[in-house]
Amino acid sequence: MTTADEARRKRTLVEALYKEYGQTLRSFLVRRRLSQDQVADVVQETYYRVQQADSVESIRHPRAFLLRVANNVLLNARKSHRNLFEECTPDIDSFNVAAEDPSAYRQLSAEQELAIVRAALLELPPKCREAFVMNRFENLSYPQIARELNLSVSMIEKYISQALAHMRHRVLLNRPRTTRSLRGAK
Repeated sequence: MTTADEARRKRTLVEALYKEYGQTLRSFLVRRRLSQDQVADVVQETYYRVQQADSVESIRHPRAFLLRVANNVLLNARKSHRNLFEECTPDIDSFNVAAEDPSAYRQLSAEQELAIVRAALLELPPKCREAFVMNRFENLSYPQIARELNLSVSMIEKYISQALAHMRHRVLLNRPRTTRSLRGAK
């Protein structure tokens, strides 16, 4: 097989990967809070790197491979952006800004509430928890979550509502009495 035939075959394989996994890759990147332009750039760079790989034919798990390459592209972009930002930023130590550290009580209270929220999150049914995490931590919309989980938007609404009610209940139930009474006095 000539090098032109090999290049054509590789290009065909990469195009097939793009057709099959392009939307999955874009969804993965959107969940990383990227703009549409950034998503397009990372997708293009991902498929460019795949095209440059020696043996595209030997990829055993193409979806996982593409997501890994995209994640690496994203990490490299963020690292170079951070380096550029650091070069352009004045020395932070030259600024005199008084920082107010939270009191020990506030820190302890926040740590306790976080532990309660984590425990409450683990108590949720798996699909409900997954929908809640995708919405609240990955900033996905209900329709995006519905597509990702192959459920209806109304089911996602019910899951998010159920999760919020459960979290609210667990936090209020486990909040120390002094905090509850202080809130009621306001």
